Amino acid sequence: METSDYTRFIQNCIAADTARDQGLTEDQLYGVYLSWCHLGQRPAASYESFQSAMSKLGLSRRQDNHCYIWPKLRMTGPAAVDYILTSQPSLL
Repeated sequence: METSDYTRFIQNCIAADTARDQGLTEDQLYGVYLSWCHLGQRPAASYESFQSAMSKLGLSRRQDNHCYIWPKLRMTGPAAVDYILTSQPSLL
């Protein structure tokens, strides 16, 4: 996937959340990316390629216990709704 596709993903699906430091887990960030790819009928990159691309775009992550957190980020838009409903079927 080209860098511009990852940039479009960030522009369409991720927003700054300066009010909270919690951010998104690596699974949440990749999950909303997969939803974005599915909704747009795009091929998804591997988890490793995606993580590398996010770092190259300047997003930083930190380790929190046993997982990585992308701080001060939140998901937004149709892909976020798709991801939440897919990962939390009890909400339906």
